[in-house]
Amino acid sequence: MKTNDKVWYACYGSNLKAKRFECYIIGGYCPCNGKYYRGCTDKTMWTESKTRNFNGELYFGNESRTWGGNGVAYYDPEKTGTVIMRLYLITWGQLLDVQKQEGKTSSWYGRLVPLGNEDGIPVYTFTSDFRHEFNPPSEKYLGVIRDGLVNECGVSENEADVYLASALVEKQFDLR
Repeated sequence: MKTNDKVWYACYGSNLKAKRFECYIIGGYCPCNGKYYRGCTDKTMWTESKTRNFNGELYFGNESRTWGGNGVAYYDPEKTGTVIMRLYLITWGQLLDVQKQEGKTSSWYGRLVPLGNEDGIPVYTFTSDFRHEFNPPSEKYLGVIRDGLVNECGVSENEADVYLASALVEKQFDLR
């Protein structure tokens, strides 16, 4: 693909919240986690976004310093279930820049996963090269995802709670 080719970036974690994802595109301070992001080389904002469901499983694992040593969201396309994803129409170059900022290593988000096409444009997400052991997310991180589900993806509060609870295999959180 060429750098300026359009793609849909399908996210399922904290980037469901547009203000959080914006930090990866334009850079700057993210109030969600107190971290500074360099942004993409091309800081053009996405031109469209939508919500879609994909087959697979949302789970939490790894240890993120940004989120207090707790787990972060991953996508397992080999598992059965439904994962709610927010699609952002960006360029291929921006997708690769976002992947670098997320952590383009095998233990973070080094695996680029094609998810088909939407409106004739390829859809991609990324995840870890392997499945991590369960590590629950911080309440703050979970709150960012919940906020994105409810306020950006059109999921009801109850549906968001049920959806997230299904990914919290070993520990339940007060989601509010």
